[in-house]
Amino acid sequence: MPQEHRPSRLEEQILEILEKAEREPRWRRVLRQLRRPRVRLPRPGRRWPRLALPRDTALLAAAFLIALLAIVVRDWSRTLAQLLAILSLLAFFAPVVRQLAGGGQWAPDRPRRWRGRDIDLPPPRHGLSGWIRYQWWRLRNRR
Repeated sequence: MPQEHRPSRLEEQILEILEKAEREPRWRRVLRQLRRPRVRLPRPGRRWPRLALPRDTALLAAAFLIALLAIVVRDWSRTLAQLLAILSLLAFFAPVVRQLAGGGQWAPDRPRRWRGRDIDLPPPRHGLSGWIRYQWWRLRNRR
């Protein structure tokens, strides 16, 4: 007579966990997969960094278009053309005014410190201008 193999307590717990995992609802598995961080692989064909446009590009484009509209309507209505020209100037200088009113972010801020030492973090590398800034930072810091 062969002896019956009785599972140990550890084996019973493992079997219980596996059974619970099999009975797990589908929506919970989908949520777990969505929460996993996805690794973004670089595209093989891309070698040059993308061109990143400033945030206020829309205002500058609007200023240009309004100026063109002012040129088009100048023969029809001189007053309207002048109003459009003034509006174009306002749209053109709005990013500068916004920057100055926001608290002079052009001025260098205090150096970041960690454990009493100044640290020099590299600038973000978003787009072409970020890549150029990073290369300049690397040359300046010889890294």
